[in-house]
Amino acid sequence: MIRVALDAMGGDLGPRIAFDGAVNVLSRHQDVAITIYYSPHSNLDLPAPHDRLSLIACSDVIDGDEEIVLSLFRRRNSTLYQSLNALAQKSSDVVVTLGNTGAMVALARHILGVLRPKLYPALIRELYSNPLRCLVDLGANVHCPPSMLVGFAELGAAYVEALSDEVPKVGLLNVGVESSKGSVVIRETDRLLSDRAWPSYLGYAEGTELFEGEKNVIVCDGMVGNAVLKASEGLLSFLMGKLKGVDGTSSLFETFYQTERRHGACLVGVRGNLVKGHGCSDLTAMIGAIEYGIDIARADLYSAIEARLCNDAI
Repeated sequence: MIRVALDAMGGDLGPRIAFDGAVNVLSRHQDVAITIYYSPHSNLDLPAPHDRLSLIACSDVIDGDEEIVLSLFRRRNSTLYQSLNALAQKSSDVVVTLGNTGAMVALARHILGVLRPKLYPALIRELYSNPLRCLVDLGANVHCPPSMLVGFAELGAAYVEALSDEVPKVGLLNVGVESSKGSVVIRETDRLLSDRAWPSYLGYAEGTELFEGEKNVIVCDGMVGNAVLKASEGLLSFLMGKLKGVDGTSSLFETFYQTERRHGACLVGVRGNLVKGHGCSDLTAMIGAIEYGIDIARADLYSAIEARLCNDAI
């Protein structure tokens, strides 16, 4: 039985999205149990609990703009804190949340612990899943020295190996592929990755290589990754709106979006499986985030990544 801890309170559209998403997923996955962590409201219409659906009321919620210090030391009864604590106590296999990214990363490091002392957790987003391509980091870390970027490459490569039959091939996102291009940090990261036997490093990647090409693990700092991701999402939304009803073109974008089953990003580098969905997720995206969590729990992703990193003697 895959046990999902679902933080219902982080999304922009309220807990109803999480409730409906959980009910939908449970109707199609008989080997899944979900525990919903929620904050009581006077008019909240809760789903009916049963043997595979549990509800835990928490007295606190972490706001989207809350300072990390408050989340760490004064929000122990929040839905996010309690769901992560359940993961740490081995009473769940994966946490799914739409909540505050900074608080999630800080609490995950604090409650779950990191895989290695000098390996920083990072957010990975699948650009698409067949064949698997991913972008790392998406905002867990903004100021990234070369050693941190090398760690992202290793985490991304281990992720690809754990969830697919693809051979990970790393590219470092840069303003060009020439050796003279990029900042001091980027050029030093390039040197460090070039000296490693694993993962396979193919050099710099330009933005045009995000969605196609030989490189399937694209590495960048969190600020760049977050900007790239949201620009891509914004462009897709813009095109869907502009082309709606024009010779069925919009339906192609909608079909692509709907068939990408996994939604959200995965936090890797901590001792547990954790999915961070987009704060503005609708029901489809909420269901996709939960199913993403089920996928990584089935693969025991964090254990697979830890084993791969141990083999590489990081």
